[in-house]
Amino acid sequence: MAGREAFDTHDECWCDGSGHRSRKADNTQPANARRRTVTSLTLMRLVKSNRYSRVATQLRYDSAAPCTVSMVFNLHTDNPVKWVVGRELLSAGRHELSGTGDVRVWPSQVLGGVVFISLRSGTETEVLAASAKSIDKFLERTHLLVPPGQEERYLDMDSVICQLTDQSL
Repeated sequence: MAGREAFDTHDECWCDGSGHRSRKADNTQPANARRRTVTSLTLMRLVKSNRYSRVATQLRYDSAAPCTVSMVFNLHTDNPVKWVVGRELLSAGRHELSGTGDVRVWPSQVLGGVVFISLRSGTETEVLAASAKSIDKFLERTHLLVPPGQEERYLDMDSVICQLTDQSL
């Protein structure tokens, strides 16, 4: 699995609510001016009994949910699997073991440039290996949209309250 050919990143882009795509962040607008997203299509490896199966994965960050990253595995299949993880957890896991619950992230101590992501659901646990470089690039782009520590400025609290109370705006 060592080497660049083990992982492949196909696309990283910015998208706004209108579907406009570009590769530059626009930090000149107020935090609540426009919803923006970052997506990255990447190839991860499912680790099972020392075997590595390819898993097409989409990482997605939405400035409207500034604390989380969604990961959709098995893209382009009849049964894609979606997980939502903390952006801070993913970022911290690049440097040390991060997470204590159903999601854990840590850098490989043996394979340079690899990050492991463990996902647990019930009694089942799956471990994926991802390119550290791909994760870093993705996180850098999310940090351009919403700088770390500034997430609360981007939260739409009215929408959150409406969702929690099952009301509409």
